[in-house]
Amino acid sequence: MTDGRDNRGKRHSQVFLIATFVFATLVGRSTVSSIHRYMNNKIDWLREVTGYKEATPVSRAHLPRMLAHLDWLALSCVINDCFGEQTVQMIQDEWISADGKVMRGTLKSGEKQAIIHAVSHESRIDVAQARQAGDKSSEITVMREFLKETGLENGKISLDAHHCNPETMAQVEQAGGLYLIQVKENQPKLLEHCRFLAEQSPLAETINHDGCHGFVTTRHAQLHNLQLSAIDNRWQHSGLQTLVVMKRETFNQSSQKTSNETSYYLSNHANDRKQHTVNTLAHAIRGHWSVESNNWQLDVTFGEDRVQVGHDNQAQIMGKLRCFAMNLIRWSKTGTQNFQATIEKFTDSPEDLVSMLEQVNFL
Repeated sequence: MTDGRDNRGKRHSQVFLIATFVFATLVGRSTVSSIHRYMNNKIDWLREVTGYKEATPVSRAHLPRMLAHLDWLALSCVINDCFGEQTVQMIQDEWISADGKVMRGTLKSGEKQAIIHAVSHESRIDVAQARQAGDKSSEITVMREFLKETGLENGKISLDAHHCNPETMAQVEQAGGLYLIQVKENQPKLLEHCRFLAEQSPLAETINHDGCHGFVTTRHAQLHNLQLSAIDNRWQHSGLQTLVVMKRETFNQSSQKTSNETSYYLSNHANDRKQHTVNTLAHAIRGHWSVESNNWQLDVTFGEDRVQVGHDNQAQIMGKLRCFAMNLIRWSKTGTQNFQATIEKFTDSPEDLVSMLEQVNFL
């Protein structure tokens, strides 16, 4: 991995630092101070399992400086070179949901930091990330560049209503990809037209039921044809063909109350096989939550929002390594149903942690 530090006085291996960060994350450490204590407390064991026999603990003052000077692009290339084969096929074949996640622990520094995550609907592997920095930075334009650089614009991508705009949709359409994007009040005229179409007879429909955590949800998806000639000219290059109206009825078994919600989703997916289309898009709508689920895990289980960091690159490097650690668990198929239980297992049994990391060729 590229090391941009001056060779004079260089004492600590950045590879050892990265490995230690991953180890610390997988046993529930999140803040810089906690990771530093882990490195000090486990230094002899870390030397043994990593093979860095001469490694010494990085000081508490120097640790954030080392993290801040890691190269995001170089780190991304190393991860892709070592583990990229496991994600390339996903980008080509699976639906991928993409969304930005603000790193709330950095807000007090005056510059909002965020990472855009792209997550597989099926495996929930985080296949790619991009950086967004500064209050004036727009997630919309960063997302467009991200889709282009990663090749996600050529695949099947689901986005939230923030990205319901002609430029983003036209980009995916012209690249030969498929998009699925929710439309909300940020596009009032288009939303009004969707509500009008929802009152018409659907081309096809599908109903699914599921229960979880005391809630029983019925999802009724209806497929409608959307004609570009019926909407504003600025959408003419978007390739819009399809509207899916998703009606959700949720029954709370505890309160015995029922709530109803209707959402609208747009796609350039063809309507020639109506039932296949509505089944495919209804499943993709349900799968979009994978990116939200991962973001929740990063916040709650891995403590991302509790980390107070002032340096933008440090915050984003830590976020990337945290995401990488979560991917390692998913690649190993170990404890993906309960990350907290997996972290506690690794804390209590370091042998299990080493075994998992050897399984995915991290060690």
